[in-house]
Amino acid sequence: MPEGQAVSTFVVSLDTSDAHARKRLQSLYFTMFNLRRALQRDAQRLCRTYWARKEERHALGWKFVAEELGLTRQGFEQLAREHARNSRWALDHVSMALVSHMAAAVFEDTVRHLWSDNAGKRHGALHVTAPHQFATIHGRARSHTSVNKWETFRLYGTLEGHFDAYGHGALGKPTLADVAKLSPGSAVLRQHTMTTPGPTKWSTYTGPLVMVFAGGSHSNQTELQLPVRLPQGRGQWDRVVHFLAQPELWHKIDLVRRADSSQPGGWRYEMHLLVLSAGYTSAKNHALLEAAPTDRRACVDVNVSNLAVVSVDASHHDPRSTLVRVDVGERDRLVRAAAKQRRGERRVDRSRRASDAQQYAKSQAQVKRDERRCARGLRGVTDSTPRGGRLTTAAGVPSRAYRHDQLSATYRDLRQRRGERARAQSLTKHTHAHDVAVQLVATHGTHWLIEDCNLTTWAKLWGKSLHAFAPGMVTAELTALVDRRGGCFVKVATGPTALSSHCLCGQRVKKDLSTRTHRCGTCGFRGDRDLVASALGTCVVCTDPSDPFSARVDYTRAAALLAEITTTSTSRRFINPGRQDALTSQTHPLVSQRRSDALHHGARSTRSSRRTARLNARRTVQSTNGPGSASPAKVVHGSVLSCISPPGDFRLSS
Repeated sequence: MPEGQAVSTFVVSLDTSDAHARKRLQSLYFTMFNLRRALQRDAQRLCRTYWARKEERHALGWKFVAEELGLTRQGFEQLAREHARNSRWALDHVSMALVSHMAAAVFEDTVRHLWSDNAGKRHGALHVTAPHQFATIHGRARSHTSVNKWETFRLYGTLEGHFDAYGHGALGKPTLADVAKLSPGSAVLRQHTMTTPGPTKWSTYTGPLVMVFAGGSHSNQTELQLPVRLPQGRGQWDRVVHFLAQPELWHKIDLVRRADSSQPGGWRYEMHLLVLSAGYTSAKNHALLEAAPTDRRACVDVNVSNLAVVSVDASHHDPRSTLVRVDVGERDRLVRAAAKQRRGERRVDRSRRASDAQQYAKSQAQVKRDERRCARGLRGVTDSTPRGGRLTTAAGVPSRAYRHDQLSATYRDLRQRRGERARAQSLTKHTHAHDVAVQLVATHGTHWLIEDCNLTTWAKLWGKSLHAFAPGMVTAELTALVDRRGGCFVKVATGPTALSSHCLCGQRVKKDLSTRTHRCGTCGFRGDRDLVASALGTCVVCTDPSDPFSARVDYTRAAALLAEITTTSTSRRFINPGRQDALTSQTHPLVSQRRSDALHHGARSTRSSRRTARLNARRTVQSTNGPGSASPAKVVHGSVLSCISPPGDFRLSS
């Protein structure tokens, strides 16, 4: 690829309803896992030998020792090819291209362990991947000089052919222009039963989209054809067109599987298509980003439960502020979700205890019950689920390791569903964090400063609150978005600046964490603690942007900003009493409302209030062990972050 080429990834599910195709996929993953495991064991052996030859590395150099041992990309590819040929059955399922690509992936892990990166860090010891953790089979790129030439996984078909095969009956024979005119919520495709084209000439194929794998070099079976299952509604169609409308930009395909209890076989197979173009941006976000100011400078103050942002223009005037935090309704929803999660964890624990009752002791209540029954001459009770602690040795080590427990199918299913819900919540947080970052850039521009904080230390102290708000996820999305827009995101050290402990006038005001309001005894300035720190951060000057400790506060600018804030705040108080002050700009939520609160038309029917009340009553009465409590949450809806600008952020004390 050309240097600096923009790339993006389009993730789409594959239809694996055919039992024969699903069995071939399982054989493919089984073969690739065994090859990867053999290579990882070879890498462990070679690394141990490399570290043992310390004197030779000092005398002859590390490069000579590594090449002699075969710690090179060519050496790993040679090992992988030997494993594939010696197995005599692997080449019936995989191609040599996949084998070489797997060797390159294991070699990269080895390099990270043996030698440090540019930051002087290296990874820990190598480990052999467990079967359930092996998810990705990397494919090789297609050729952009030869027509219809792919190395491993191939994608053929067109969107028009997909319309003809699976278009919704109410639309007739739609085109891309017709679909673009539909309103959100309209159904575009109907992919209940999907078929494969069979043996065909792929150079002239224009039918529905299908991913093809030729199989192993010694295989006698036909090509593996997997239909591509696109989003069926109008809401995601612009994104689909962005990635699939230009086949000449398709570059590489990776095959990925994810645990999904709703799919046959327990796995959902996905195609990760690498496209030689920038990622998709919705029309709404694109308009916001295009209108973003380019002459403003913003500072974000990161806290456990909120983000405080203040920006000024090029002349250090026109201050704006935004406070991003979890609102009251979302906080209540998070409390209910945490209670539901605890109930699920107790259910999983009961399932493990029931399958391995001999490894747990009875609780004190169960022991006292047996004593009372014994005193009355009654026989003891055999508890199928002891509620005491794990049986341990004198050293406090469990008598039997947890990995040797006999786990029931119910336990595995519950644990898998819990992982699916956690992944859905994580994806939803990423989406909301991106929406917040877009609106912050649209309001405050693309030039940002942030305090260089260690969120890992914060997680040890305030893990639950930090997980609920996820400020690191928002700042990461903000950093990536600012970088794509050609801006800068500079980190400043907290030691030389001490933004939270200084006033805009330069006076140091000591505050503990419980003090959330800034009050200066020298100038009388009063305001929200976090917003005051952000306002002071806009006055920071860095002599070396790459060195956070070169940051210093220009208190001349801070004094001018303080004068403007107090003047604007005082005048506004008399003109519009009770309204927002000078440094508050956004009063609307940064993310859209929850889907359950919105009114849906078209494909989604509107739920009546009577039916909603009946379902809520049923959930309240239903036991945690009921059949409905185990259904997985594929998509988690709910706004995690909102932007609130409370009145009186910055004002003079009366």
